[in-house]
Amino acid sequence: MERRRAMRVPVRGVAVFYGEDGAMHGRIENLSESGALVTVGTLLSSDETFDVELKLGVDTGWVSARPVRVERLARKLRIAVAFDQLEEPVRVAIETAIASAIRAAQRRPILVIDDDIPRRVDLVTRLVARGMTPLSPRTPLEAIDLLTRTQLHVDVCLFGPAITELRVLVHDSFPWVRAADISEDLDATVDRALEAWSGTDVARLSSAIA
Repeated sequence: MERRRAMRVPVRGVAVFYGEDGAMHGRIENLSESGALVTVGTLLSSDETFDVELKLGVDTGWVSARPVRVERLARKLRIAVAFDQLEEPVRVAIETAIASAIRAAQRRPILVIDDDIPRRVDLVTRLVARGMTPLSPRTPLEAIDLLTRTQLHVDVCLFGPAITELRVLVHDSFPWVRAADISEDLDATVDRALEAWSGTDVARLSSAIA
């Protein structure tokens, strides 16, 4: 358990950095009790320590953090921070987020969105047989609700051929989600799902904790 707490695990959340010249919003990429990796659009001035608001699903807490590394990407920046202080409520929230990521790595959730009900039911059965946990929402609203539940770590979506508008919405709003097509060849569809899953951060976590 101590090793898992020290591990950087993929966690979806928001970090807001507050410095002398304003606030900086970022998306959490991974998290541990000692620090986090956050993608941001720009940097604040060279404050050595920031007050950081962590938003992890329904949990919110404050930490004191200092930057230890900055990576420059094509259009963004990735900043690694080390936490200087962790109050107990924040520690509990981080532990809860880490536990959720570990459960997702073991469950391997996949969202199945298809208007063809018999095909969808057959596909869900095949995914379960291959060790996945398929989630099959009945409406687009349910699909979005599942994707916004960060503790579920739904990083793969299978889309039926008639699903177009929702696919665009997922692509634009959830850029980390890997999409794959549902075809009449369901064995090939399951293979595509497994391949998409294997490239996710949560899948890499699964290998690390095995």
